[in-house]
Amino acid sequence: MKKYRKGGFACLMSIVMLAAMVTGCGSSATAGEETQNNIDPLKYVTLGEYKGIAIEAADTTVSDADIENRINSDLGSHSEMKEVTGRAAKMGDVVNIDYVGTKDGVAFDGGTGNYDLELGSGSFIPGFEDGVVGMNVGDEKDLDLTFPENYHSEELAGADVVFNVKVNSISEKAVPELTDELVQSLGVDAKTVEEYKENIKKELTEERESSAEANQKSDLLKTVMDNTKCDIDSLPEWLVSEKAGEFKSSTEAFVTQYGMTMDDYLKQMGSDQAAFDKEALDYGKEQAKTELVVLAISNAENLEVTDKDMEDYYQEYAKTYNTTADQLKKSIPRDELKSYLLREKVMDFIYDNAVTK
Repeated sequence: MKKYRKGGFACLMSIVMLAAMVTGCGSSATAGEETQNNIDPLKYVTLGEYKGIAIEAADTTVSDADIENRINSDLGSHSEMKEVTGRAAKMGDVVNIDYVGTKDGVAFDGGTGNYDLELGSGSFIPGFEDGVVGMNVGDEKDLDLTFPENYHSEELAGADVVFNVKVNSISEKAVPELTDELVQSLGVDAKTVEEYKENIKKELTEERESSAEANQKSDLLKTVMDNTKCDIDSLPEWLVSEKAGEFKSSTEAFVTQYGMTMDDYLKQMGSDQAAFDKEALDYGKEQAKTELVVLAISNAENLEVTDKDMEDYYQEYAKTYNTTADQLKKSIPRDELKSYLLREKVMDFIYDNAVTK
């Protein structure tokens, strides 16, 4: 069995939770009615070319600069703030300041305080942080500034103000030196700097290869769909309705998660119920077409998902996400997993039979 990408699990979990992009458990039907289990996809789609499709070769080269950037990021996360003396503040420093903002000589609300400001972070209005650069500990100065025109406070939007600023301390990030001893303290699978760099190169390469493959598969699927002849308006109504319903359910779940009503969400998006219903219908048609194409190719190439495939998947990701296979089976019903894995197998088949330019 081909080892499926770990990222696929997170994707599948979100799909299952939002009830989208995978086949449901199946519609109840009387004898003779068409369902996911007995549908003939060739009644609705005519496959075009899906083998031998040309794809662009992806550059997954990892440079020394890429490795250094990752190392600097790792070291930065283990840095400590160290107070400095004997020099002025510069961009990147963290300065502790007291400040008082006044407009027409009167202090305004929210303009007074004490703050640890990282210079260059853009935390304060334009010109403030530039004005602090060059100040030493104990220095005090006035900054003549103007609030942006689109500032959220009507009282201060576009207003000319003065900030009196005093620097109490200056600190800088102390980045640790990369040594064998440090590597051994990072909790990584390496004991020396060279091993650490090799591991990073391997990780970056795998990340780029995985990303490139995902992008190529996405492009291939689009090409396959474009090559397929299909009357999009003649697809099974029950399948289109099911997929459209999944889209609506996923959107409603998302909206509810953020404490909004659908009416509020649609207004925020500049939409209305009619437009949303059309969007769901269009989605349903495209997803129904995709599912039928997947079924048609799997039938033509004798691709199937076995019980062992599904059990292996449950077991593998139970270990990865520190849970049990039984728990996963409750979250991801077998019918849904089977549909997902079949789509993965079909995409792997198309990808393996593509021609790299």
